[in-house]
Amino acid sequence: MKKNVLAVIGLTVLSTQAFASKARMEALGQGSHSYYLMDSRSVFLNAASVNEVKNYITTEWGASVQADSSSAPRAEGGFFREMGAFNYGLYLGNNGDARTYTSTSSATFLQHTNALDLVLGGDMGMKWGARLHYANAKDESGTFTKKNSALGVGLGLIHGDIQGYANITISDKSEGAKVAGDMWKRKPGFQVGASYKWSGMTFFADYNGTNEEISAATGSDLTNVASIGASSIAAGSTVTRKANDITVGASKVHELTPGARLITDARLVLGTTDVSGSSTAAFNGKTKNNRLPVTFAMEADATSWLTLRGSVSQNVFLGETKSIAGKSVTTADSTTVNAGATLNFGKLKVDGVIGRTAGARNGTVAAAGTNEGVLATDNLMTRVGVTYNF
Repeated sequence: MKKNVLAVIGLTVLSTQAFASKARMEALGQGSHSYYLMDSRSVFLNAASVNEVKNYITTEWGASVQADSSSAPRAEGGFFREMGAFNYGLYLGNNGDARTYTSTSSATFLQHTNALDLVLGGDMGMKWGARLHYANAKDESGTFTKKNSALGVGLGLIHGDIQGYANITISDKSEGAKVAGDMWKRKPGFQVGASYKWSGMTFFADYNGTNEEISAATGSDLTNVASIGASSIAAGSTVTRKANDITVGASKVHELTPGARLITDARLVLGTTDVSGSSTAAFNGKTKNNRLPVTFAMEADATSWLTLRGSVSQNVFLGETKSIAGKSVTTADSTTVNAGATLNFGKLKVDGVIGRTAGARNGTVAAAGTNEGVLATDNLMTRVGVTYNF
């Protein structure tokens, strides 16, 4: 009986940790979301997760920046609640990729900004969910009008030990950079995947394909277009970038004690990028990035008010990039270590990454890599997320 009570307590503690943030995912070596750990971030992978993690409001602390990173997190957040037989959510600031184009004239494409995600789900014996992503912006302050618009949908199902999802970018377009006719356009892209729990393990597979292009109008030319892999685009021409990533893997969550968990996963990632149309011939062609990262993570409830977690990841056997010229280069120093914590104040939880002190500290910006791995009490938690469950 005592063991059963302890097991129930352990499951209860684990379920409360599902209401978390990017900080938890990063500390556990998962990136922005996990293929197998249920979390508030799961709704952006599988919309049906809105039925699993509900009744909370979450905020990701950061600045008004386009590209989200550990050193410069983006401000965002949302509200999720159940309503009778349905569950719904509203999320703000889940912006798309940055339009990283600059030139000597400081011309840029208008960013994908002020994004809105609406999520709706229900349970009819099979849990389902749908997510709508929308963004729209314009800038008329210059000599010509710049515009951006984006539309996407996410669909998901959860039935017992089986999950499946599809996320579709219907359109994402920015018009006007150096001149009005310049255009950045992302054609319809797909992310589809599934997972299956069997014998204490979770097996997962994911395919993500994107197809984007940048066009320089007649009388214009675009330079320093690093994000699409082209150094320049001649006037009246278009550069296309196609990228495909296939991920397959397996994971296991070991319950060491009612308050401690060991998380392991291994995944094979096969990536291909193909660029065509660049006025610099060396940028045209296909590159491949293949890797096999293995992750070991732990999460333990140190006290009733503190949960600690950490992870280590590294490529094993496979981890290299093959250039357009067909030359392979091993990815050096692929070992990464992360740590994090959650402060529990009843229904209020404060998540953060700890031990990463490079960047701004006490108003001073340190050089990249400075003080990495040092537990600095003047900058104890970064990438802070606050969640209130109700």
